[in-house]
Amino acid sequence: MLFVLCLTVICRTGEAADEIITTLPEYLLPCSRSDPELDNCIKGSFNHLRPYLARGLTDLDVPPVEPLLIDRLVMENAAGAVRVTAAFSNITVVGPSNYTVTKIRSDLKKLRIDMGLVLPRIEVTGRYEVTGQVLLFPVRSQGDFWASFSDVAAIVKIFGKEFLRQDTKFMTADRMLVDFKLRGSRFKVRDTINHGSIIGEAMNQFLNNNAAEIIDEMRPAAAAAIGKHFKVFLNAAFEKIPVDLWLQP
Repeated sequence: MLFVLCLTVICRTGEAADEIITTLPEYLLPCSRSDPELDNCIKGSFNHLRPYLARGLTDLDVPPVEPLLIDRLVMENAAGAVRVTAAFSNITVVGPSNYTVTKIRSDLKKLRIDMGLVLPRIEVTGRYEVTGQVLLFPVRSQGDFWASFSDVAAIVKIFGKEFLRQDTKFMTADRMLVDFKLRGSRFKVRDTINHGSIIGEAMNQFLNNNAAEIIDEMRPAAAAAIGKHFKVFLNAAFEKIPVDLWLQP
């Protein structure tokens, strides 16, 4: 039931590692393993969590989701027409609390959860640095960026495993796979290297005119970076909530 936390948890590493949630908090709707409508129950639990995430979950060290702050995200694409390494920092994301979980498929024996979710709109701002090659042309650019994505549809696959701590069962996400599609996207950059030059304006125009193609080329790298980034945060929450508290017999 905790996947949505991977969209929002800002982990403070090393903090409160031994803390365990022992009573059922109001933001957590438990499901029964024997429920024939288990997948629908899990879906309802995810969506129930939404307003609590918007306000933050202090017992899990989860700050309010709006905005979502990410220190740094790096993605690298070494194939195709867009071969670049892109590093993004001081990232502010507006819109993640408007998610809706649309589908759940679970296999509890394997601790596998597949999730489909949609977000109507996400706006992202921050700093960027890009080096590499686009359509055979060398690219080096850094500065500020703004991006807007509409009608985001994502699929997330979580492969979990159980572990014991203090004689209590917990779940950890051993692997997490992410994929997504966008109906619309817009970019704007303020290149501090080439600011005010033809190169800087050309970069901005290229990003906007070729947004769909660039996203398609970078999607595998972006999905891998996002999955790796949020897996750490998800597990920080999993380590505090015993399995039997949210997934009852």
